[in-house]
Parts: sequence; C-alpha cells; structure tokens
Amino acid sequence: MLSFHTDKGGSVGLSRRAMLRVGGLGALGFGAGATAQRAAASGAADAKRGRARSIVFVTLYGGPPQTETFDMKPQAPLEARGPFKPISTNNPGVQICEHLPRLATLADRYTLARSFSHSDTAHAASLYTHLTGWPHRLNNQNSPASPHDNPHYGALVSRLKPPAGRVPACAIVGGRILPQFAGIGQTGGFLGKMHAPWMLSDASRQQLLSKSDLTRVRIDARRSLVEALQSKRRGLDREREVENFSTAQSRALQLLGARGFIEAFDLGREPAKVRDAYGRFPLGQNMLLARRLVEVGVPVIQVSDIPPGGEQHWDLHYANIFERLKNPLLPRLDQSVAALLRDLDQRGLLEETLVIVGGEFGRTPWIDHLTDPPQGGRQHWPHCYSMLLAGGGIRRGEVFGKSDELSAYPASHKVGPWDLGATLLHLGGIDPATTVEDREGHRRLICRGSVIRELL
Repeated sequence: MLSFHTDKGGSVGLSRRAMLRVGGLGALGFGAGATAQRAAASGAADAKRGRARSIVFVTLYGGPPQTETFDMKPQAPLEARGPFKPISTNNPGVQICEHLPRLATLADRYTLARSFSHSDTAHAASLYTHLTGWPHRLNNQNSPASPHDNPHYGALVSRLKPPAGRVPACAIVGGRILPQFAGIGQTGGFLGKMHAPWMLSDASRQQLLSKSDLTRVRIDARRSLVEALQSKRRGLDREREVENFSTAQSRALQLLGARGFIEAFDLGREPAKVRDAYGRFPLGQNMLLARRLVEVGVPVIQVSDIPPGGEQHWDLHYANIFERLKNPLLPRLDQSVAALLRDLDQRGLLEETLVIVGGEFGRTPWIDHLTDPPQGGRQHWPHCYSMLLAGGGIRRGEVFGKSDELSAYPASHKVGPWDLGATLLHLGGIDPATTVEDREGHRRLICRGSVIRELL
C-alpha cells in the first residue's frame, strides 16, 4: 500500500516502501541497499529461467495511448490528459483507465511496465523491433520484410528450442500484421522459411478443421510423397521454388500429425459461457484460441485483430480517438485480456505462460485539434509507452518504471524493446547471449538487450 510522509518544510513525498514499489528508489541508487536489491533480483531471475513454456504476444498494432490505458496523468493539463478518469485497481495505489474495469480487478496478477522507450516512429520498423528485439536497419521507414532481417522470436524458438511434439514453434492468430510490407518482423528472417511463424487465418483454420478426419493411411501416404520429393532435392537445390514447396508440404504434414493440434482450432468444443467470457468478437475468440494453443504446447503465439475484418486498430490520429477508445477498443481489450489471464490462472497455466500486452509504441502526450469537450487525436510516440506483463515468471502486482508528469519520457528505469526480448528469451529458457549461424554461414547474435531482472 502506498504511504506518504512530510518533511520539515511540509512537502509530501512517497515512503521508501512506496518508492520501491513504483521503481523510484532503484533509479536513485541508495548504496548497499541498492546493491542488495540487484543481487536479489539477479538470484530471482536465475531461478526463473525457463519458467515460461509458452509466450503469448497480444499485439496492439498501431500504438495504444499510454495516457488512456495504463499510465494516466489526471493532474496534467487538459490538452495532455484527455477526458477519461483513472480508477483504482485491487493493487493499492495503482490506477488504470476507467474503461478497463475488469483488468482493474486483476491487477494483483500482472505487472505494469511504464518506461519502455525507443526512437523509431514508423509502424513497420517499430513493429519489427517489437517482435524481433532489434532496431530496423532503416530507421523511421516503412520497409518490406527481407531475408536478411532478424527473425521473429518464434523463429528463434523454432531454431534453438523447438517443441517436443509436432506442433509449430510459433503460430500467428488473427492475421499477419502489415501484409503490404510482407509481414515485416513476422518471418524467419536470416534463419529461413523453415523456421518462420505459422500464420493462422480464418481460412486456414477452417481448412485444417475440414481435414481433421483424415485417416492415418492418407496422412502417411502424403508424408511418403513429400519424402520422395525431398529425396530429389539434392539435384535441385538451386531451384528455390521446389525447396519452398517441399518445406511448406513438410510443415503441413507435421501439423496434421500433431496430437490435439487441429482440435485446438475448434472453438465449438468450448462451453458457451467460456466463449461469452472472452467476448463474441474477433479479438476475444482469438484470445480463446491462444489459450487452447497454449494447452497443446505451442511455445510462441502472436495474437492480433486487424483490418480487414478486425477491429482492434490502435493507429489513432486526427479522428475523435476518445469515442473510438471508449467503444470498441478499450472494452474489448479489457474483456478479452481479463478472460485470458483469469482462465490461465484458474487452469494452473499462468505461471508457465508469459503474456505480453502492448504495441510497437505509444501516442503523443498532447492532443491535436483540441476542443472542449476534448476531441482530436494523438500521433506516434516511441519515447515512452507502457505494457502489461503477466505470468511466466513475471512478478505479480507490481509497477515497473516511471514516466514523467506527462508520460512523455521515462523518469526512471528506462528500458527498450530489446530488453523485453532478452527477458522473454531468458524466461523461455534461451540464453540471450546465444549466437546462431545464418544461411550464409555467419554467426549472428540473437539479442542485443539485457534481462530486466527487476521484473522477475
């Protein structure tokens, strides 16, 4: 619980315990106490290495505004704070947006990180950084995916710690983000197509379900055909199309033979009340599918819900963003994420499932085209933004880092998306200092960040 003290001059400040809770004391470096804290954090991090069997990326493409979600500034000027009010959570002293009431009741199960920062303002390049942990080589530009890109986190898992069963190492639920840029950040990159995330669209889900009754004889026959094709590859290794065809067919057969994998896509097996709890809208049902994929052992799941067909698009510029946030963005995010956290926890899966909720950047701390009542939009802002982190070894009921009075820049514990990458790799049982060989035989470092040990 937050408490306050007054000094001799009458000014009010946070107690030492409260400052520790919100991350203030660590930034000030109080001698031996801070050293002891760092040592304890290091020990906790080592103990939690490999805790996360699955990682769920709830990818809020477009950049959700930190000031209307997890880092509200009710004392800021009108042109900065907007019309929404903060509400208290079940974590004393911590507040979030009034349009996230379900998540407010679960604040003791997650940590809010309020000091993420980088410098890239382009959607494609920033999404690449969010999903690979590396700055894009062309800063502040929307460039297409390249075979020389760094791989998606799921591709690293495919290469370094593939699942024991036939399930894919990574599935993208709800559609690949930014297909016009060839799915930047969501490919195998320099590891190749064999390790690329498996993209699950509604069409592919229906196709898999239609084949769920294939007999073992038919599956084995198809596997024999693919093996025969692969035996011819030595003389055709320069024919890229044949190689890609064979790879795609092999991966398809692998999925057909995975125990319980195809059945996971049949949401009709879920009780109606469970489907209702997640929400009968695309994001909610995608989140439910993510939980089912966790249960069958898929290590990395990227969840999105983007146009066409989707609704959770957070690129809010000059329209009246507050109406859009009020309905449907915040309520649907609130319902689906709360349902996922509660469901995972009740099933005993949250402690081994890392859930990451956030976008590629935040929004400007000021409102453009301000009116009274406030209308207008917020622009791209990578310099300070927030994320919700839960499970998989993440501390519960904490706030990490602190932003300034406008949520414009980190005031303490500034971290980058590459540090989140190091943290999730560590929790997934992969050493962030690992190097891998690319297709040209060069050794490549998989991560440039440092584990955020205070989160663990």
